[in-house]
Amino acid sequence: MLAAVSAEALDRIAAARSLLRSIDAREQATPGDDASRSAKGMLFVQNYAVYEYVVVESVRTLVANVNARSLTFASTRPELLGMALDAEFKSIIDGSPKKTWDGRSLLLGKARSADPVAIREGLFPKDGTHFRPGQLETIWNLFGVPGPIVPAERLRGHIEEIVNTRNRIAHGSDAPARVGGAFSVADLKKRIDDTEAVCAHIMLSVAAYVDNALAFTWAEEGRATALP
Repeated sequence: MLAAVSAEALDRIAAARSLLRSIDAREQATPGDDASRSAKGMLFVQNYAVYEYVVVESVRTLVANVNARSLTFASTRPELLGMALDAEFKSIIDGSPKKTWDGRSLLLGKARSADPVAIREGLFPKDGTHFRPGQLETIWNLFGVPGPIVPAERLRGHIEEIVNTRNRIAHGSDAPARVGGAFSVADLKKRIDDTEAVCAHIMLSVAAYVDNALAFTWAEEGRATALP
């Protein structure tokens, strides 16, 4: 599954690089061109789209892997039960006060049962950060993915920038030309490189984790360690 995601992500990154080369050629021919500035701004939207795609599809891979393992609720890491028991949690939150305590009892009983875990396909743990670094931290914590969320600490800032800039353009608070006019072609090449580095790290981290026999489980002596 991740092989197809990786191929698609690389194709999208290659398309961004191709667009940047076209922008560079146009800027050299017509310096200060408004279309070039707009295109540079839209590259942030394209960068963000690749990153969001990789995050969403990585979670889809993790969920599919959990479901394929026939784990029991009792053996599943507690953090992941938040997703595995999503329907039960929603029932308690949305239900009437009269049924709250019955719902809690049923939920806790199921969490300690030998019933097989089956997370709803397409469920994504949105946490209100809108794909900022906190979203990756939520995913890492829920599934138990080891290691840092980014390959270098400075790339947290890169994620913040592409999310914030994409939102400014997509929500109409800033024009693409105004955004793009603040960046050179060299600036944008570096940002495409950084996006590729972040996406590759996410996919490699997830791929290494799902191959581990102890992934998603809870050991009797404490939390199972997936990777050193």
